Amino acid sequence: ERSMQGITKATKGVRRDLPVELDPADLKLAKQSWEGGRVALNEFFVVLNNAVGLEELKTIPAAGPNQSKDYGRSQRRFNDLQKKTKLCQNRGGPTLSQAWGGLMVSGYLQDSCGIPDLEEYFRQ
Repeated sequence: ERSMQGITKATKGVRRDLPVELDPADLKLAKQSWEGGRVALNEFFVVLNNAVGLEELKTIPAAGPNQSKDYGRSQRRFNDLQKKTKLCQNRGGPTLSQAWGGLMVSGYLQDSCGIPDLEEYFRQ
């Protein structure tokens, strides 16, 4: 929570729709708060993994050139999930997309939302 308050303090008064020059001190505070939040979340993950006796939750590696590689999640699969989620939302969500999918005639049956099973997605 302290880290989120730090980020909120650093971004206070910054409007996202207008391109503005950010104060370097605010940027430094936001980065420090982000790092503090990452460390706190990693500590929580370690405690939780130890409590349940499993290594389900991966810790978030420090920023750097190998951060994506060290984390072990697929950027391509994440982007694919984001695209399918947005497409499903544009169709009105899972319930409406099923109704629209039933109205459309196609040569094959598929989930009209196309969102993969999240249980499978998070086990990569």
